[in-house]
Amino acid sequence: MATMVHMELAPLPPNGFLTVNKPLPHAQHIFGTRDDTPTADAAIRRHTERLGPIAHMRQTHGPRIAYAETSGVLEDCDALFTDHSELWLAVKTADCAPVLISSPNAVAAVHAGWRGLENGILPATIDTLCTAFDLLPEDLHVALGPCVHAANYEVDGTFVARFGERFVRPAGTGSCTLDIPALVRHQAISSGVLDIHFHDIGRCTYASPETFHSHRRNTHQGVPTAGRQLSFIRRLVE
Repeated sequence: MATMVHMELAPLPPNGFLTVNKPLPHAQHIFGTRDDTPTADAAIRRHTERLGPIAHMRQTHGPRIAYAETSGVLEDCDALFTDHSELWLAVKTADCAPVLISSPNAVAAVHAGWRGLENGILPATIDTLCTAFDLLPEDLHVALGPCVHAANYEVDGTFVARFGERFVRPAGTGSCTLDIPALVRHQAISSGVLDIHFHDIGRCTYASPETFHSHRRNTHQGVPTAGRQLSFIRRLVE
């Protein structure tokens, strides 16, 4: 059986981005790190000056997927897709999984927290790309960015019924842990994405306070709010 491909990390640059040595085919993509910009929307404006036009989302942990034609914010959605090569798509995260998808004809950016994964946001995005652009799932490449990992993600026992014992395991404290990376990978491959086309950057937001924002870590430390990482993808015309 094929093994999962992990991205090789380049050194962290000083501009708040985590670069990767293994690019996604048919796209440019960047996973974000900590950013001292006061709000994610302000960071979008700053990065627009650096990257160019950016479409982003008012994320709600829901199932809605939107097509992006121009820059700006799309309301109440958790996945964006586009075939416009001049347009970057952005996703904001601080423990949820940023999932970036490339293909020969279009790209997508998905905000995948546990609610979105329960609602099927990732399989629905894969299906939408395939239907809209006459693609097969094996034409897609999926990159999973920094998110909270199971060792730092305790949940209550009701999550077993939501996701099953494969992804929710006893923590030895009367609670359980949820494995978001394994769940994202399972949903992508179950949707037809090839194992060798799934890439996991392998970074836990909670465990790296110097590098990533984490809503859960802030909550445990009694800090009221957390910033957001911004991750980006843009289609390349080849």
